[in-house]
Amino acid sequence: MIAGSFSISYAIGQFIHGRLVDSYGPKKIIFIGLLLSALMNTLFGYVDALIPLIIIWAVNGYAQSTGWPAVVKLVSSKFKSGLGKIGGLFGSCFLVGNMVAWPILGYLVFNYGWRIAFIIPSIILIALAILLYLTVGEAQKLKVDHSKQVVNLKRLFSSRELIVIALAYILLQFVRSVFTLWAPSYLFEKYTLSLDLASYGAAVIPLGGIVGSIISGWFSDRMEKSGRRSAICILTLFLGFIIVMFNYASYLGFEVGVISLFLVGFSLYGPHVIISTVIPMEFDESYGGASVAGFIDGMGYFGSMFAESFTGWLIDVHSWNGAIIFCLISSLSATVLIVFFYRGKK
Repeated sequence: MIAGSFSISYAIGQFIHGRLVDSYGPKKIIFIGLLLSALMNTLFGYVDALIPLIIIWAVNGYAQSTGWPAVVKLVSSKFKSGLGKIGGLFGSCFLVGNMVAWPILGYLVFNYGWRIAFIIPSIILIALAILLYLTVGEAQKLKVDHSKQVVNLKRLFSSRELIVIALAYILLQFVRSVFTLWAPSYLFEKYTLSLDLASYGAAVIPLGGIVGSIISGWFSDRMEKSGRRSAICILTLFLGFIIVMFNYASYLGFEVGVISLFLVGFSLYGPHVIISTVIPMEFDESYGGASVAGFIDGMGYFGSMFAESFTGWLIDVHSWNGAIIFCLISSLSATVLIVFFYRGKK
């Protein structure tokens, strides 16, 4: 319930902040979001009751939703070519955060309790907010007729191409939710590890994602003539193959299980980053990069809201095999969706 409250407020915030960033510029919006998120994380570390925890985490989701549209806008304003390589490299930023955070927070929780894991990052976040505000320049704002904001929003939501891409992204978010939310628990239960060791092992997922994002961005640039969406189809199909491999590799020991988790991260975050980062950059001039980033990422987090609750139930009722089958169906459905749309379009 707590994770779901974050996802729905984050999704709503993405739609709102995407338009605000294109209209008013990203710098002030992301600065306010960072400070509000730091405050909510700190409060979360001191609260005991369920309802306040849900409310605080929902506000935190809304605050954090300022980030992605704003940073995509900042980056897209600096580069006009080689967007696959730029997007793949930049899009791995949150994966670097995960890779660093999981082992550190696993150590803190194991030794000092869960509350400290929300307080320490808040201090870092405040320092980074100030650094960003003092050093990062403002991006060019779109010339928006504010009386036509609703018309512009309808135009964005009526783009068949963007809707198909967003639906594929929702399906990938199903897979991402399973592995990012439940990987430490999976390692904890499957291999009877301690909590800190399980968090260290789970950190290979974002490590694989960083490598996959960079390589997939380069790959999508190489396939630009045949369409960047062709690269997404190939990568999501590869993800389905890796999920099947992961299901069997996990029975061969902890080391093989960790390697398979690395490959899951590699194959999952390649298409994920292309859709959430590179595609919005390509649409910057026609719809506004921040608006497209907010639309796609917002739709994805509506999917996460469903997946986070559903996966917990699925694991309880059908064990980890049920979650794996859910991931396989989602990845293959994303491939089929994009293949049939672009086949019909041609």
